[in-house]
Amino acid sequence: MGDPFFDLGNFSVNHELSPEEDTWLIEAYDGEVRAPRLARLALMRVVSDFREALWGVLQQAISTLDVDFVAYANEHFERLLRNASGPDFELRLSEAASD
Repeated sequence: MGDPFFDLGNFSVNHELSPEEDTWLIEAYDGEVRAPRLARLALMRVVSDFREALWGVLQQAISTLDVDFVAYANEHFERLLRNASGPDFELRLSEAASD
């Protein structure tokens, strides 16, 4: 029901795929590799971490489990920032917009 690139980005970031492996993933999914589609995957890796980080923040307030949700949220916020502050992030935004 949602954007399939969210699922692809989620898979990629949580399995720590390399850029080359992301290319293989897009080729397997689309049958070809196009820059806008690869850019969407890269951007959805960031969105996936944003969702996970916010889930961790929410759990800090409502969960009764003995889990360090602060560390969980921080881990995802830190990875999000690393991926969103890379030298090609703005390029990925432009490429994705051309799809």
